Amino acid sequence: MNWLNRFLLANWSHILDALLLLIALLCGMQMGESRVQKAWDAEKQKIALAQARQEQHVADVRLTQSQITQEISNEYAKRSKLLADRQPDSRTGGVCNFPATSGSDLPSIPKAPAGAASARSDSLSAPSGDAWEVSCEQLSKDAEQTTLMLLEIQRWLHAIQETNK
Repeated sequence: MNWLNRFLLANWSHILDALLLLIALLCGMQMGESRVQKAWDAEKQKIALAQARQEQHVADVRLTQSQITQEISNEYAKRSKLLADRQPDSRTGGVCNFPATSGSDLPSIPKAPAGAASARSDSLSAPSGDAWEVSCEQLSKDAEQTTLMLLEIQRWLHAIQETNK
């Protein structure tokens, strides 16, 4: 043990320097790890906040789109009922859907065009006079309904595009 004492006494400054360097190294590592952990936690928090904002934005867009869809659907149902009742729509400003028997400026549709043969050669596909009136009336209603649907779809699309801007 004598050699150990001599060695420690002869090199005490080197041993103390090495010990101080070791302590400085350990403290530096601890501080560096702490800083990295703080930066990591801050980054995770930033990502979580961005994800929460994105989820909230998606929820807001879905809510807005469902509200727009519901409004358009309600408006379509109202206008469809007006068409079915053949009453004027006060929102469209002067567009009226009066029956053909009223005194409107539009001529009524004749039962058969002038010069058309009363009977067709193909008896299976030839409609009777009453069926012709019903089909023309049905075509008119279908055209009105389709036009209304198209207008509502266009309004819906425009409203959705406005919310995405």
